[in-house]
Amino acid sequence: MLSELLDDDELIENDFQEEEDPDVELDGGKTEARIVNKQKAPLEKSPFKVLVELKGVGADEGRLGVDLVTILDISRSMKGPKLAKMKLSMQFLIRKLSPVDRLSVVAYSRRAKKLCPLRQITEESQTEIVDLVNDLVANSTTNTEAGLRMALNILKGRKLTKNRTVGIMLMTDGVEDAKSNASRVPVSEVPVYTFGFGRECDQEIYVVLSDIAKKSKGGTFTAVPDLNYLTVPFSTSLAGLLNVSIEDLNLTVTPLNSSELNKVDAGNYPQTEQATVMDPITVTYRSIYDRETRKVLANLTLPKVDKRLGVQIFKVGFRYRVLGKDAFDHDERLINVTRTEEPNEEEIPEVQAEETRINTANSMKEARILAEKEKLEEARKMLEDANISLPEIEDILRAQVEHLHLLMASQETYDKQGRAFALAVESSHETQRAKALPDGIPGLYETPLMAEYKKQAKNFDLDPEGYVIPTAEEDKKATATPPPPPPPQQVDRANKIQEIRDLVTLPAKKVDELE
Repeated sequence: MLSELLDDDELIENDFQEEEDPDVELDGGKTEARIVNKQKAPLEKSPFKVLVELKGVGADEGRLGVDLVTILDISRSMKGPKLAKMKLSMQFLIRKLSPVDRLSVVAYSRRAKKLCPLRQITEESQTEIVDLVNDLVANSTTNTEAGLRMALNILKGRKLTKNRTVGIMLMTDGVEDAKSNASRVPVSEVPVYTFGFGRECDQEIYVVLSDIAKKSKGGTFTAVPDLNYLTVPFSTSLAGLLNVSIEDLNLTVTPLNSSELNKVDAGNYPQTEQATVMDPITVTYRSIYDRETRKVLANLTLPKVDKRLGVQIFKVGFRYRVLGKDAFDHDERLINVTRTEEPNEEEIPEVQAEETRINTANSMKEARILAEKEKLEEARKMLEDANISLPEIEDILRAQVEHLHLLMASQETYDKQGRAFALAVESSHETQRAKALPDGIPGLYETPLMAEYKKQAKNFDLDPEGYVIPTAEEDKKATATPPPPPPPQQVDRANKIQEIRDLVTLPAKKVDELE
């Protein structure tokens, strides 16, 4: 089987590729950093918080090609509307890819089969791949492990790998058969985006799909109970995958001058361990999409000092690789604070907002764990307390908490709907990455391209035959960052005074001329 999978990917032809992939220079890609903290701290030993925000900025022109493998469940439980909707959503996905991209499709039931190798996206290949997908028929059991292993082998066996990004999308509706254990498949080097279909989807598969996405390199899990808008969650993940700007991002935070670094809140991204609170912590983020942000909240303790002074308490360093380049870029920032006898300042609202988000996300996760143990009363009480503590402006968090509380009305409701929603929200907060949440509940972290793709996906679902899917160039125009306003013009004060004097004396001169 393995020999069939390897060494059959298409090269990129025409203007994109001859015999091997050329060096790609995407000018303009970078990581921007913003540091938010109070400027003053009291003389006594005191807690202190620093918020670090990193933002990916894509290249000015072009992007790297993507090698994408979609894994489609065609077991017997997919018969009827689910299979039809999945085929329709695949049409949208295929049409949004460009000639720099390649797509392979794997279908699986009891066994996995490769419908096509990695094919360059052209008008001809788009039509042929759509036809292959439309011919699929549902039957037999669900061996998700076989489909996932085949997809990984396709990517592993590529001839053309330089300056290309990769991704896997796994779509299923049911629990695995006895031969399958997809959670044991090693996926740490590839982003895997997983999707669970239908309100009647077995809830066990949601746990498996969430686990696969967490173990992968930046993938996410999305529950899709409403088949009428199946294309929307696909479009959100695809918009990110096609818009990666930064890879291999590492952030290192270092306490200085006897400051203690007690904790770094950075979601579920890997962190180095400290021997003491004086040691630095490094967070590994891997990839960031264009105009996507990552926030890190560092909790420090500042030592007692005897007199007013300015001191460096904290250092932030980050290194990353712009797509298309082998070398790493890096930057470093120092945080200075004035120690003073003045009363402690109130916390900055932006720092408070991130702390509120972290605490609320933790409460939702703890409530899910209680619900899994069938302790619904405790779970609901935890959500009620979280809701009470939310500021009025936190509309999105409030909507998520209240909806999860609604889905814990009974154990049956939680088992059928609540678990999927809880895992999806949890995944979004832990990765600080957008996803289309079930039942229209708002989410965070959406990039401009995700919003554009989501709008297009909704229009496509409403009219798949008549809707014309915008091109990549049209997407670029629709999501372009507005140019900054022109700088204010410098006024020549002397000339302006003379102009005013002329205006005053002009009538008198006119009168003299008339006389």
